[in-house]
Amino acid sequence: MAQARVASVDPATSIPRVQVIAPAPLGATALAALRARDIDARLGETTPDVGADGDVIAWALSSTPTAAAAVELAKICARAAALGRPVCVLAPFPDPPTRSHKTSRAAIERVAALSYLRAHGAAVGHDVDAWLESVVLLVRYGAPRGPHAAVVAPSGSWLEAQALSIAAEMEALNVRPPVIGGDEVTDVVVYDPALGAPPSSTPGMHVPVAPRAELATDPAMLYGARAALAAITILGRASERIAIGLGPAPRTANAELAINTELLQKQLAKLESQIGHLGDHETKVLLRSYGVPITRQVVATTPSAAVKKAREVGYPVEIKPWGHDQPSEPAGCPVEKNVTSDAFVRQAFNAILASANRGPTGRDSAVIVRETPPPGREIGVTLLELPALGWTVVLDAPGAGQLAAPAPLRLLDAQQLAAQIISSRAGDAEPDRAGLANLLRRASHLAVDLAGRVTRIDLPRVIVGGRGSRTLVVDAALELA
Repeated sequence: MAQARVASVDPATSIPRVQVIAPAPLGATALAALRARDIDARLGETTPDVGADGDVIAWALSSTPTAAAAVELAKICARAAALGRPVCVLAPFPDPPTRSHKTSRAAIERVAALSYLRAHGAAVGHDVDAWLESVVLLVRYGAPRGPHAAVVAPSGSWLEAQALSIAAEMEALNVRPPVIGGDEVTDVVVYDPALGAPPSSTPGMHVPVAPRAELATDPAMLYGARAALAAITILGRASERIAIGLGPAPRTANAELAINTELLQKQLAKLESQIGHLGDHETKVLLRSYGVPITRQVVATTPSAAVKKAREVGYPVEIKPWGHDQPSEPAGCPVEKNVTSDAFVRQAFNAILASANRGPTGRDSAVIVRETPPPGREIGVTLLELPALGWTVVLDAPGAGQLAAPAPLRLLDAQQLAAQIISSRAGDAEPDRAGLANLLRRASHLAVDLAGRVTRIDLPRVIVGGRGSRTLVVDAALELA
């Protein structure tokens, strides 16, 4: 069992100062709140000197940073991370996207800017109470090793009631709730000294919490279980990021992916003279070379060929038009679904070409015959190169909003993106988050490795199966330089 790290404050031990960088009203409030807890806080410069003194920096942004501002702030965050004291950043939530699937470039850049800061060691939060508690936690106890928290509280106590409420909310979202006992990995143990301290053998950093500020018996206590647990998550995730390295994964990490270089080079040779938009089937060949799971599918140019291919794929099948000029499926590409027999394949072949305004013969009289995708959670993924921020993975999922991370993805980033996917309905199997993380990571390396030849990859339909089911790309396209 891991040794416990019991959080305590020795009055004789010097604790770091705090530089507060914030809009005037919020800055004054933060100074007063921190000084009331015997923390030496002062207003800092907008370009603080992160030196050997190791001040903790509490930075409140008045708006979501631009890409250029995020790059400059990330340099400060990286220097602070090297000292083991990540910058505690309070940032407004990015504005919600205005379109149901594909979001505007400006909206993507706002989300990507915050993900860029996280990738460079910043402890980014959106709630002011959690922001203040993260500062206190960092000053008094240091950064926890990770975000996993446990709560120790006797039955019937305020802390138990609060923990049960938070756990119920998290479980409804299929997010790991605070736990204690057994072999669970715990980074921080939260407790109220008035209710009894956990055994000293309990692994993790022990941090005391009070229900409210006026009930605290020690200025080093955190205030409120909800804010305390949020602060642990914010700082713990920053610590995990710092431990594995800052920024995107090195390109050499693609050596772990067992890339099919023969298939990749063969497909790139076919596309040598191709420019602009690349259609679904050809994009999926590139994805397959990197081990990205895709639907089983083939191209057929006649009804008879379509029947033969449908038998190979296995009924029921789906049929859609082949071509580089086709829109994405969410944008209106016609698809014949649940095609169950040879006769229906022939009918669907002609119907699809008519829907795509194409005749039954000619250069473009081809269709894609694919397997029926498995059931699951449907999300969209975009990989694109942003000014200043570089290649970025953007995930768009109902219920989770927009999420992003710099590409190529580190495994931790891929796992954290996938962790935000929730079940469609209560009682559904948990999503295949491991499969999604694998898909995202492989696709991100493909995009970066083909930079200069590829400018954007769109995966507007990714099906995330339930745990034990398949997770795969259903619809894909890319833009060639």
